[in-house]
Amino acid sequence: MSRPVATKERIERAALRLFVEQGIAETSIKKIAKAAGVSQGAMYNHYVSKEELAWVLFSRNFSEIGQELRQCARERDGLEARLRAMIRLLFRRFDEDWLAVTYAVFVRHQHIRRVDRRQGNPYLVFRTVIAEAIKSGRDSASRCRALDRSCHGRHHSGHGYADSRPHRHRFAAPSPTRSGAAACGCLVAQHM
Repeated sequence: MSRPVATKERIERAALRLFVEQGIAETSIKKIAKAAGVSQGAMYNHYVSKEELAWVLFSRNFSEIGQELRQCARERDGLEARLRAMIRLLFRRFDEDWLAVTYAVFVRHQHIRRVDRRQGNPYLVFRTVIAEAIKSGRDSASRCRALDRSCHGRHHSGHGYADSRPHRHRFAAPSPTRSGAAACGCLVAQHM
């Protein structure tokens, strides 16, 4: 017989689902408690506020993905091998927990300023791998810059980089085929 799901884990899973489906601002503690099947008091036993819960979920997932990507990149040589392995890792993580990956990707703009540089940062890992390829001279600089723009959702506008990502505080629940990981993976793969 499997162990019952812990209260804190039920709260976190319910919050992830609601944050992805409705957005953080539109999700109340009351909604999270109801979805988790716990009292609001139980919520406050684990988290001081909804904002703390949102930060904890983001920072944990964002950092774990970044650390895994960093390790993945260290274990390979060459831009193409690194990027392919990193993209496979993102797809695997997405298959394992699409809610956590989707949440980390879509709310990063709300939390990114709080991320400590020592924590794993998936975007910095991709940028570092690409910058190292440019510096080594093994891959063309223009190809690497195109990869960098693709990974970060930017298009060259002639006057620098224009951010083409939609800035939404609320987002519809994506299907597993519309993940940030899948989008980044497909864009990078186009340039390989």
